Amino acid sequence: MVPPLRRLLFEPEPSGLHQVRGRAAEALGALGAFDVLADFLVSRQPIADPVERLGEEVVIGAAARAISRLREEWVFLLLAVLAAHRCISGVLAGLGSFHRKDSIGIFIDALGEDETRLTAETILCGFGRAARSALIAAALDRDNANRSENESQLRKRRSALGVLLEIGIPRKKWLVLRPLMEDSDRQIALLACRFCFQFGSGQDLARCATHLIDLRSGADWLECELIDELLKAIKSASLAD
Repeated sequence: MVPPLRRLLFEPEPSGLHQVRGRAAEALGALGAFDVLADFLVSRQPIADPVERLGEEVVIGAAARAISRLREEWVFLLLAVLAAHRCISGVLAGLGSFHRKDSIGIFIDALGEDETRLTAETILCGFGRAARSALIAAALDRDNANRSENESQLRKRRSALGVLLEIGIPRKKWLVLRPLMEDSDRQIALLACRFCFQFGSGQDLARCATHLIDLRSGADWLECELIDELLKAIKSASLAD
């Protein structure tokens, strides 16, 4: 069974269809042919054609998930190297299944890429508080010497804050995140304001309300809805006090 599956995995059809090759990878994993999957993963080369590359990445992802069934150190190291150099959702999923803290940095980096963000966010949420320090560092990671950030860095910071909202932070960490209410990126500032509502003092909330009103100028309708909800909640909290 293994030799024909290996040929199918390594020698794609001219049509470029990747589904059959993905199933071949899954079958090889079920048969325990992890050496074949490893050979495949380390032999992959970058592909220039975007359509062909997309199909190849799906197959690589399937092979990575299949080989992750073998819980051995060399498999973890192989997937970690692949994920660090070639960010593919299936590779991240395979690596994430090991649930090892020393891989958290790889998932943090993947937050900046559209193709892998949702996978990375899910994995980081699974780490829970073990990922908290790395997520806080990512949210604060901005070179103040530069006047603008690239889009990938902004996506990473926004996503890190979003995951922190999901897993939660201790009250004392709010003081570290508080300056983000005045971040130049509106989305980051809004996420910080949500933390403020949870943990901020009365003075923090008053400052937050003023800043939210400023943020409303130029905000899109979804952001305006969030701003209005936060302002209403802050007002209700103030009246309750």
